[in-house]
Amino acid sequence: MPEMLTIRTTAAKEVVDLTDRLEAMIRKAKMQEGLCALFVAHTTAALTTGEIGEGTEQDLLQVVEKMIPRIQFQHAHDPTHAWSHMASSILGPSLTVQVSGGKLLRGTWQSVILVELDGPRDRTVHVTLVPLN
Repeated sequence: MPEMLTIRTTAAKEVVDLTDRLEAMIRKAKMQEGLCALFVAHTTAALTTGEIGEGTEQDLLQVVEKMIPRIQFQHAHDPTHAWSHMASSILGPSLTVQVSGGKLLRGTWQSVILVELDGPRDRTVHVTLVPLN
């Protein structure tokens, strides 16, 4: 059964490290081996992995913004944030990370991150832990 993380973002564009919260959920579930499947239920936020610190979050946000050309968006609701819908679709709403030895399997500097593209808002991340043992 999926659990939920509610993330309150504080800026229009922001990177939020979810790694510690996810590993706490894994410990609570006493899962040693398996999968951690994530889904953000919003069209202007995304999930990915990346490095945290030394300005890397700001670099990511700048790259994401530059990926989307400033076109004449057809988005009738609010064309000023149409680019955030496009960026969210490109980055993606879901991510699956292997769990090994009771922790997320990741590189030395790699974190699981939520990318806020149209905040500040409360974001819901659905988390499903799938044990393989």
